[in-house]
Amino acid sequence: MPIWALTEILELGHLSHPYQGLHEQDALEIAAAFGVPTKRLMTSWLASVNYVRNVAAHHARLFNRKLQNAPSRPKAGKVPLLDHLRAEDTAKSTFGVYNALAVIAYLLRSIGDDAAWRRGLVELLESFPSAPGLTIAAVGAPQGWAHQALWSGTPNPTSV
Repeated sequence: MPIWALTEILELGHLSHPYQGLHEQDALEIAAAFGVPTKRLMTSWLASVNYVRNVAAHHARLFNRKLQNAPSRPKAGKVPLLDHLRAEDTAKSTFGVYNALAVIAYLLRSIGDDAAWRRGLVELLESFPSAPGLTIAAVGAPQGWAHQALWSGTPNPTSV
C-alpha cells in the first residue's frame, strides 16, 4: 500500500510513533515544514497533541489537567511565537493545557488558515466564568496570554 494511502487511515498516535524512528535528516525536514527546529521538539509536540486529542475525544476533563505528555518548551529565541512559555513568571513545573494549546496554535499557523480556530479559542477562554480556584490561570495561561503574537492575526514568521 502506498504510504500516502496508509496515512489516510492511520490514527494520530500511529502517525506520531513512526516519526520517532525516522532518520534525523528526514525528521528535520518534516519538522522544518512546521517551523519546528528539532526532531526531539517535534516528537514531544506530537505526543502531547495526541494526548490532548485523546482526552478531548473521550470527553474527559481537560481544564486544569496536568498533562502526562506535556509539550517541551523550545529554547528561547528558537520559536519566537512561543518564547512566552519560558517567561520567568511561567513556572517550569506548570504543564497545564495552555502549553499544548499554544503548540497546537503554532502548528496550525504553519499549515494555513487557522485564524478562526485561534479566535474561537481566545473567545472561549475569555468567556470562561471566573470563580475561586476556577480561573484561566488554572490551565497554565500566563498573564496577558491573549495579547501574545501567537494569538494575534499576524502571519507565522516561518511561512512568510
